[in-house]
Amino acid sequence: MPEITIKNGVVTAVEYVQCTRDHICPCGTKFTLTMNLAEGVSYNCPISVKANCPTCGEQVLIPSGHHYIENYELLTKDVEPQQ
Repeated sequence: MPEITIKNGVVTAVEYVQCTRDHICPCGTKFTLTMNLAEGVSYNCPISVKANCPTCGEQVLIPSGHHYIENYELLTKDVEPQQ
C-alpha cells in the first residue's frame, strides 16, 4: 500500500515514479509531458500540471478519467458513470 497524504487536494507521497504522457492542447499542439507522480496511486479526477502549452501558453489540465501508471507512462481509461 503506498504511503500518501492528501491535503487541500494535493497528494504527497513517500515514493514517486517519473512517467510520461502524450498530450494534445485544445489549440492543437502535441507534446510529451514528463512528471513525477505518487507510486502505486490511481487518480479518478482531472490532473492539473504545473506546465504550459509551448504554443498558446495555456496551463496543462489532463481531463477527467481513471489515470494510472503502467510502464512509466500515464494512461487513462474513461470513468464509467455511477448509477
